[in-house]
Amino acid sequence: MNKRYLMLLAFVAPLALADDNSPAYGQCMDKASSTLAMSSCIQNETQRQDQRLNRVYKQLMAKLEPGPQKSLRDVQRQWIAYRDANCRFHVQVSGGTMAQLEGGMCVLDMTRERAAELERVLSPGQ
Repeated sequence: MNKRYLMLLAFVAPLALADDNSPAYGQCMDKASSTLAMSSCIQNETQRQDQRLNRVYKQLMAKLEPGPQKSLRDVQRQWIAYRDANCRFHVQVSGGTMAQLEGGMCVLDMTRERAAELERVLSPGQ
């Protein structure tokens, strides 16, 4: 694969997952004209997705019996550690000016996906 194709793929792939992002995120990224502006959009959306994740986590914990509650708590702690380590790795390998965006997108993507996963557990079949 040539380098241009890989660069294009790096920017287009996250757009395929944009369905669960807020409309404000899309509008922010459309207006972003610098790495700093894009980073701000990513940080704001990560906060929204983290709030979503925390909300569904609490709802699921309230629904579970003590045994599964402990399991979810343990798994969630492990997931957070994995997400953080995984995204640090992405920053290390991307380097340069893209490192900040790559790390931010990693945290955003993983947080959004985890929130969606717990929503599916909370409300199966929906």
